[in-house]
Amino acid sequence: MNTIRLSATSARNNFFELLNKVALGTEVIIEKDNKEIALLVPKTTKTDWDGLLRASKKVRGIMKDYDTEDNPLRRKGASDFLGQWDKNL
Repeated sequence: MNTIRLSATSARNNFFELLNKVALGTEVIIEKDNKEIALLVPKTTKTDWDGLLRASKKVRGIMKDYDTEDNPLRRKGASDFLGQWDKNL
């Protein structure tokens, strides 16, 4: 990850450019009177693995009652291209 050091005045004058750089993964250290005052870093999203596990347990077996013949896209008179997504389920 790249890091940029600049003064508070320069950060103020180029704030939107800095936001674009941070969005691309660059860290920005802002200094005032040769002291580090702030650090701009990209926001990271945390994956909720416990929530994903709970959700996957709730939907387990949901497709066992699915009947391809009951699909309204496959009924007589439906367009040929509409029912193609579930052919191999």
